[in-house]
Amino acid sequence: MKIAVCAKQIPDPAIAVSYEGGAISRPEEQVLDDTDRYGIEVALQLKEKFDAEVIVLSMGKLGTQKGIQQALQMGADKALVIEDDSLVNANSLMTSNVLSSMAKSAEADVIIFGTESSDGYSGVVPQQVSRYLNLPCISYVKGIEINDDTILTRQTITGSEKVTMPDKCVISVTASGVEPRYPNFKDIMAAKSKPVEVISISSIELTAIQNQEFVEINSISSDKSGEKHIDEGNSFNLIIEKLKEIKAI
Repeated sequence: MKIAVCAKQIPDPAIAVSYEGGAISRPEEQVLDDTDRYGIEVALQLKEKFDAEVIVLSMGKLGTQKGIQQALQMGADKALVIEDDSLVNANSLMTSNVLSSMAKSAEADVIIFGTESSDGYSGVVPQQVSRYLNLPCISYVKGIEINDDTILTRQTITGSEKVTMPDKCVISVTASGVEPRYPNFKDIMAAKSKPVEVISISSIELTAIQNQEFVEINSISSDKSGEKHIDEGNSFNLIIEKLKEIKAI
């Protein structure tokens, strides 16, 4: 079994985000998106059970590759990465197209994601990749049981349900799904010798069109001033009037 797990490098969340031309300014040193650690953990649990190979897939600015190394330190075997100026600020469909083509190149049987990235929040890339690859998608996975069969528990609008994992599929994992492991010193040192293959965009198959364009970008005021009223027993009337003003009722 070959498992591809998608990992995104993002600017350190502890540092204020800045923008340039509508795109997030990405420094040379970025970190692994925390939401992807949950997907990596599920991939590693499958690896331990089935002696599978885990390949990290990533697109975007590579820089120092700190985020890629953090994914390898958790226990993934190698990484396949791509960086190209034409992919800057890629929309979700272009991103899905690239990642699905990379998964094909890796000959992956199972492709695993976090539910959504911390700097994009589209939440649709796993589903779009499943359509590109014509594979079933098991989304919002919050638990995994590996016995004779691999049972995935997925969150639903009414509660949860258990699904038997197919041999080939796409999975997205929620942040409450599993507890990601933390690498020890040995893992950190071992990651330095794991292969990171950088491929060019010309080596993958693309059909999507990058059609996202920023026409105008405006700053939003962070002014939090408001009106203060002391409730003397009839404030409900004021609330009703305010709701009528904004046509909420």
